[in-house]
Amino acid sequence: MATSKKRSVRLPGWFIPERYVLELEPAIEQATFRGSEILHYTLKKASRDVTLYAIDLKVSNVRAVAGGQTFDTVKISYNKKSETVTFTFKKPLPKGKGRLYLSFEGILNDRMHGFYRSTYTHEGHERFLATTQFEATDARRAFPCVDEPAAKAVFEVTVIAPEHLTVISNTVEKAIEKLDNHPGYTSVTFVPTPKMSTYLLAFIVGDFEQVSGKTKRGVTVRVFVTPGKKTHTKFALDTAIKCLDFYETYFDIPYPLPILDLIAIPDFAAGAMENWGAVTYRESALLFDEQNSSLANKQRVAIVIAHELAHQWFGNLVTMEWWTDLWLNEGFASYMEYLAVNHVFPEWDIWTQFTNDDLGSALRLDALYHTHPIEVEVGHPAEIDEIFDAVSYSKGASVIRMLATYLGEKDFRSGLRAYLKKHAHQNAVTTDLWKALEKTSRKPVRAFMKQWTGESGYPILKVFPKGEQLRIEQSRFFMSPLSKEKAGDATLWQIPVSAIDSRGKKTSLLLSKRVGELPAPKDWVKVNPGETGFYRVDYAPSLLMDLKPTLEKKLLPPADRLAIVRDAFALAEAGESATTDALNLLTAYENETDYTVWVEIVTGLGALKKILYGSKTYAKFERYCARLLLPAAKRLGWSAKRGERHTETLLRELILNTLIGYGHKETVARGVALYGKKTIPTDMRSVAYHAAAKTGGSAEHAVFIRKYKEAPNQQEQTRIARALGAFSDPKLLQKTLEFSMSKHVRPQDTLSLVHAVWGNPEGRLLSWAHLKKNWNELVRRYTITNRMLSYFIMGTAFFVSEKDAQAVGAFFKKTKLAKTNRALAQSLEKIHANAAWIARDKKAVEQWLEEEIF
Repeated sequence: MATSKKRSVRLPGWFIPERYVLELEPAIEQATFRGSEILHYTLKKASRDVTLYAIDLKVSNVRAVAGGQTFDTVKISYNKKSETVTFTFKKPLPKGKGRLYLSFEGILNDRMHGFYRSTYTHEGHERFLATTQFEATDARRAFPCVDEPAAKAVFEVTVIAPEHLTVISNTVEKAIEKLDNHPGYTSVTFVPTPKMSTYLLAFIVGDFEQVSGKTKRGVTVRVFVTPGKKTHTKFALDTAIKCLDFYETYFDIPYPLPILDLIAIPDFAAGAMENWGAVTYRESALLFDEQNSSLANKQRVAIVIAHELAHQWFGNLVTMEWWTDLWLNEGFASYMEYLAVNHVFPEWDIWTQFTNDDLGSALRLDALYHTHPIEVEVGHPAEIDEIFDAVSYSKGASVIRMLATYLGEKDFRSGLRAYLKKHAHQNAVTTDLWKALEKTSRKPVRAFMKQWTGESGYPILKVFPKGEQLRIEQSRFFMSPLSKEKAGDATLWQIPVSAIDSRGKKTSLLLSKRVGELPAPKDWVKVNPGETGFYRVDYAPSLLMDLKPTLEKKLLPPADRLAIVRDAFALAEAGESATTDALNLLTAYENETDYTVWVEIVTGLGALKKILYGSKTYAKFERYCARLLLPAAKRLGWSAKRGERHTETLLRELILNTLIGYGHKETVARGVALYGKKTIPTDMRSVAYHAAAKTGGSAEHAVFIRKYKEAPNQQEQTRIARALGAFSDPKLLQKTLEFSMSKHVRPQDTLSLVHAVWGNPEGRLLSWAHLKKNWNELVRRYTITNRMLSYFIMGTAFFVSEKDAQAVGAFFKKTKLAKTNRALAQSLEKIHANAAWIARDKKAVEQWLEEEIF
C-alpha cells in the first residue's frame, strides 16, 4: 500500500479532542448499550464538518456549542470503509474551543473487541458481563472518538448499571448514586483519568469478587474475578504488588494512579490488555489454582502480569505517536517483564528462558522473506493488527537487550528514565528514545540502531580462522535458500560482536563492514557469549569441532550451549550446512541437564520430525530420539524431588512428553498408568493425558471431551485440548475438530484445539479440510480480532510439499481477505522451505539414521 494511501485513513489534525465526558448504560442481557457524550475540543480552523471514528454505532442528537452559540446538524453520514461518522452543521463551527454533544447506541458484540459481552457459568446458570478491548482501533466501536494514539485526552466516565453489579474503569469511583427514575440501578462516576489515548480506556460491568492489597508506597492493587474463583487470586495479587514496587524503583517514577486493578475476563482474545489502571486478562493468564495449575502456568501468569504492568509506564505514561512505533510499547514491555520476573523470582533462571522463548522466536520469524521491520509504516486497522507479532514483541525485546548490553546497564537505565520523564503524558517516536540514550551514554545510538529497527531481518556471522586472527563475515540470514535468492539482500548492520575463549578472555568489536577480525583463540572460541546479540553464528568446521568437548563437559553457560545447537539446525534448514552435521553435533548433548537447552534440542528434532514423518526411516528416527532423551528421563524420574529447581520440574514434563510423542513404549505405558491413578500431580497431568490420548480409542476421547466441559479452569482445558489433538485415530481427530466449533468451546479457545490437531501429522489433512469447510464461520467470528484469524492460517505451515503449497495458495486466493495477507505469505514461504529441505537432505538423513541405529 502506498504511503499516501496509508495516511489517508487518519483524521485531519485540526480537530483536537481534549476531554470526553461519557455516560454509558449497557443492557447486558439484551447485548446492547446506549450512551451520551460531551466532547470538549479545540478547532484549529472553522469548519462545517467534524469527522470522528465510529463503527457499528448509531449516532443521534448531535449539536455543538462554541463561542456562545449552539450549532445544529443538517446531516450525519457514515463511511464504513474508513470507519468514520461525519457531522455536517448548518453553519461553520468557529475556530477555538467548543463542546460537541451527541448520543449513540450500539451492540455488545460476541467477538471480543470493542464493547463486548463475555459469558460464563456459575452455579449451573449462564451469566454475562460487559467489558472492553480497544487496542488497536476499537474504541470507535464503543463511542465516537478520535481513535488515534496521539489524540490523548482526559476521560470522565459514568456507567449506569444494576446496583448488584460491580463497575470498573481506569480510575477510582468519585460518586455512586441510586437512580430514583431507574429503580434497581446506580450511576457510578469515576475520577477523571490522566491524559491518555483512547485504546487505553476501559469499562467493565459484571458480578465480580475481589481481593486487594497495597504496595510499599500505598497504591491499592485489586484483583477481580467472576464468582467462585477468589481463592485463585493470591499469586496474581502478590506478584502484581512486587512488580509495581520494582518498576517504581527501576523507572524512578511513581505509578501515577492511586489504584491498579487486574480483571479476569472469561472471554478474551489476547493474553491481556494494559488499560491504564484497569488491566484485563484472559483467566488463564491471571489465575493460579494450587490444585489444578502447573508450575508452567504459574510462570506464565507472572510473565504476563509483569508485561502489562511495564506498560503502565512504557506505553501508557509515554505512548507511541502512531502504530509504526508499536514496538516501543511491546518490545520494551517484553524486555522489562524479564527484568521484573528475574527480580521477583530469581530462582526461575528466566533470562536463560528468554534466549529460547523470545530471542529464539524472533530469530525464526525474522528469517523469513515475508517479515517486516520493527518500525513498519501502517495505516488501516487491518495492517496495524498484523504487526502484533514476534518481530514487534520478541525481536523488539531482543534488540533492546542487545542495546542495553552495548551501553551498559547504568547508562541504559538512566536514558530510559530521562526519556519517560521528558515525554510523560505525551507521545513519542523511536528517535526520541535514541536521543535520550545517546545523551546518557555518549554513544551513537541512532546510527547503531538504524538497521536493527528500520530494516527487516538480521545477520549471520561466518567465523573461521585466518592465521592469527578470526575472520568474521556478515550477511543477512534466511531460513531457506529460496527466500535468500528471492531477496538478494545486502543490508549491513552495526553488530556488537564479542567472543570468549577457554581462558575466559573476552574480545569484542563493533562490526559495521562486511568483514572484520578478532584475535584467534588458543583453544576454543564462543562468539556472542550470553547470546545478547541478535544474530546467528556459522562456525567453520574446525571451530565447531573444538567446541564439542566444551559442550560435553557443560563448561559453557546454558544460553551458549543452546545457541550452538539452535544455529546448527537453522543452518541445516537454510541449506547452509548439512542436516547430518546438526545430528552429529547432538552427541555432545547426551548428558545435557538444562531445561532451556533441551527445549532447543526438542525444537530442532521437531522440525526434522515434520519433514521425515511418513518416510521409511521415520521409525528409526523415533528410536534415535528416544535414545537421546532417555538418560535425561532416567535422571529426572517421574516424581518431583524435595527442593528441586523450578526448571527441573519443567524439564521433566518436557522430556517425558517428548518421549511419548516419539512413541517410546515404556514411557507411554507409565504415562497411561499414571492417567489411571485417582490423583495426578498438576505438573504431570499433561504427560498422563498425552499418553492416554496417544494409545486411546473412542472411550478415552469421550472422557476427555467430558473432562474439557467440566474442567475447573482454562489452564486445565488447555492441557486437555493438547491431548484431544494427540489421538492416533483420524476419526477421533475429526471429532476433536468438530468439538472445537461447538458451544462447549469458547471462541478464544477454538484455536488451541485446531492447532493441537495440526501439530499431529495424522491430523494435517483433516485440519486443512476443517479450515476450508469452516472458513466463512471463522471469518465471521474473528474478522475483528484478525490476529486470531491469522493464527488459523499459520497452521498450514505444518505442510511439507509443493502440492500442499499450491492448494493453500489457491484456496486463499479465492477468499481475498487482505488483512491476513502477511500470515498467508509467511505460511507459504515455510511450506516451500519444508519442501526444499526434504528434497535437499532427506536421503542423507535417512542414510545417517540407518548407520546410527544399526
